[in-house]
Amino acid sequence: MRIHRNAVAHGIAGLLASLSVAGRAQAQAQEQGWTVRIEAMRVSPRGHDPHVLTIHEVDLDTQDDRKSAVTLDTRSSIGYRAMVQYTRSAWTWGATFFWLDTSQTTPNLTAAAGGTIDEASFEIADRRFTSSDPGEVLFYRVLEDTDINPWTLDLYGTRTLIETAAARLALQLGVRFGDFDNDYRAAVGIENAGGTRLDASSNYPRMTGPLAGLTGTVQVGPSAIDGYLGHSVILGEVELDGSARDFTGPFSESVPFFARETLHTTQDIAIPITEARINWSVRLIDHLSLGAGVHASTWWDVPVPPGVIPIQDGDESLHENTIVLLAILGGLEIRF
Repeated sequence: MRIHRNAVAHGIAGLLASLSVAGRAQAQAQEQGWTVRIEAMRVSPRGHDPHVLTIHEVDLDTQDDRKSAVTLDTRSSIGYRAMVQYTRSAWTWGATFFWLDTSQTTPNLTAAAGGTIDEASFEIADRRFTSSDPGEVLFYRVLEDTDINPWTLDLYGTRTLIETAAARLALQLGVRFGDFDNDYRAAVGIENAGGTRLDASSNYPRMTGPLAGLTGTVQVGPSAIDGYLGHSVILGEVELDGSARDFTGPFSESVPFFARETLHTTQDIAIPITEARINWSVRLIDHLSLGAGVHASTWWDVPVPPGVIPIQDGDESLHENTIVLLAILGGLEIRF
């Protein structure tokens, strides 16, 4: 009886070991070769809303002096992410590209003296337009091509740290190339009398830096859950350009300008970027999977275009230079 029990125990242990080895071999076999993933992302930016205008209203009778700040809002938009990886043994080599193009805006504004307001002013960088009569109507509008366009390209290697039949944890090291173009265009003044057109930009050519992160996968039947947490710092030079052009009469895109002030400067900069991502995918056929997930990317302390800080209450603390890109995503993955 003891021999029989020992034989059964050894048989069960052998079966479990065989299943474990087979499962591990299957998981490893599935990871070998090429992987291509293409994703579309609904991106909702938070932050990086520059203070572009101060509205100043004065009631001389009560000595009431009110100021309010106007900031730009960054719109939600569609972004794209593409990934190519090649896995061999414990190493994976890959490239990932992310791209987003979205606009910044605020409602068109008008104001004039009248009622309890004896004097109204629109204050921008180095300019102030004042209405002391109801017939003097101030205006401010954001023009087309006020937008932001961040993109990154990552080249990296990933080394498996821990692996079981159903899970894997790996360290990712690489290099990141990036850019964060930001353009601002607006017109402000007194309707039918004159004003100023503002054009400013901050562009970041040739930004490069190190990339490090942890990536993990958990296999649950035909589904997989992927996670990533990483950080990078891209370094380079930012080009800051700005111009203020004065005009008389009503504003239009073709209005003639009689005076112009320009600014061009460059400065060295480092932008830290922190990213986190969770993706769920289900295998449709042997080599094709469908996935969905969430993604968050934080770009820390990105400078706004120059010349947008109003002369009154133009405190840098009013700027939300850090931008967080929150996204939901869906995509396809092909293995071969």
